Amino acid sequence: MISSISSPNSGSKQPKSGKASQSGNSGRRRAGPQNGNSEIRSPQSPTLAPQQSRSSRIRANSSEPSEELTTQDFLSDPRSAINPRQPRTSKIPLSKSRQPGKQSLAAVDMFDFPNANRENVSSIASNPNRKLSTATPLEPPVRVPDTRSRPNTKKPLVSKPRPQASQRPGKRSAPRTVPPLVYATRLLILGVGIAVICGTLLSVVNGVTRASTVAAEEETTAGQKNPADSASAAAAAPEALQLNQELGALKTQVQVLATENPTLTAGIFLVDLDTGSYLNFNGDTAFASASTIKVPILVAFFQAIEDGKVQLDQTLTLKSEHIVGGSGDMQDDAPGRKYSALEVAKKMIVVSDNTATNMMIELLGGAEVLNQQFENWGLRATAIRNNLPDLEGTNTTSPQDLINIIAQIDRGSLVSVKSRDRILQIMRQTKNDSLLPRGLGEGSVIAHKTGNINTMLADAGMVDLPNGKRYLVAVMVKHPPDTEKPAQTLIRDISRMSYRYLNGGETPADSQVKINN
Repeated sequence: MISSISSPNSGSKQPKSGKASQSGNSGRRRAGPQNGNSEIRSPQSPTLAPQQSRSSRIRANSSEPSEELTTQDFLSDPRSAINPRQPRTSKIPLSKSRQPGKQSLAAVDMFDFPNANRENVSSIASNPNRKLSTATPLEPPVRVPDTRSRPNTKKPLVSKPRPQASQRPGKRSAPRTVPPLVYATRLLILGVGIAVICGTLLSVVNGVTRASTVAAEEETTAGQKNPADSASAAAAAPEALQLNQELGALKTQVQVLATENPTLTAGIFLVDLDTGSYLNFNGDTAFASASTIKVPILVAFFQAIEDGKVQLDQTLTLKSEHIVGGSGDMQDDAPGRKYSALEVAKKMIVVSDNTATNMMIELLGGAEVLNQQFENWGLRATAIRNNLPDLEGTNTTSPQDLINIIAQIDRGSLVSVKSRDRILQIMRQTKNDSLLPRGLGEGSVIAHKTGNINTMLADAGMVDLPNGKRYLVAVMVKHPPDTEKPAQTLIRDISRMSYRYLNGGETPADSQVKINN
């Protein structure tokens, strides 16, 4: 082992590059001669793998006397050759590159050089006089960072977490490019949604407007057709009649008359149009309509005139299937005769012509069409099931339905004012005045329509009293066959009683009341 390596050039300046010292002529390191400063303590030549550190070489070249190292110390601790156990009294002056504040290599171990040529180090350790091979020059040692704390050393910057896109103030993500197909699909969906919303709003507005129009038509005198359905039409009767309270005293008198004739079944409905007071005695009971069914048919005719479906002067031709017996004089005419529509309508009411009624039913579209109109008007018991004269009594109506239709005529809720005046004028010309007109006093005016078959007698109309009052009355009496006279008497008595009650107690004379045309 080498206890110490000295060099004749120990007094020379240390090189700045940190490599081993070289002479100017050969560029190689020369080993110093053996002298008293270096002696071999042991004949053994152990293998020394570690590389000689830079500080060891610096100390070997130094002029200062090196302390002697025993072989045992070097073997037990090879670092003792570099870092002696006892502190040194003299320090090697540092070069400019080794000034304080730089990294120091004094304490670098020779074992810390990973790229050093270990064979050269081992050979030098075993034979100090051997020249260092330049074939494989030593690489500069890797600097070990100085771990000593330095004053005024800046702390390393700590990277802060990058804020998310949503947390960055004042920054917006670049808009993504939407493909044309996706954009067109979105526009299509938006358009469909807007169309659905608009359609819904239009339907709601249309419904509200239609309801408002219907209400306005019922209150005005324009007389337009009422488009209410069957549910709302069912409530049309009390709405058109404007019922308030029942005439209790008059009803008691009527009940007495009805009980005095047990063989008769009477239905009575009366309404004071000025006060809304009413009398209902079996008024909603369905009876065979007989010729009273012609009143709603007349109203349907004038509705068709206003709708432009029929003209007043339209020519109608009498057919053989129209001709029937019973009341009226058109049955004596030959088929093929021409009539105006207004003429046929008048004959249907004034003389209660059954042939004219059948022609009118055909003109207006048939029984089914008319029945649908009756239902729309709120007539619950009114229906046509057979052509006139219907002696079997299949066609039906009720006193309340008859009053309902006449009230709607008077208020102009079904037809115009002009058509209303024509209807009432035709009804005032009714030839049969043997029933309700017999109970009225002088100066009264009645527009009415009678009905008569073998088991049924009826009369319904509107009465104008001399004191200015107006009321509606309908009386229908079912009687046994061939017993018409008791039924006639009952209808006349009810008419007289009603007239006296509403006219201030005046009892009319038992005479026929003249009708003002």
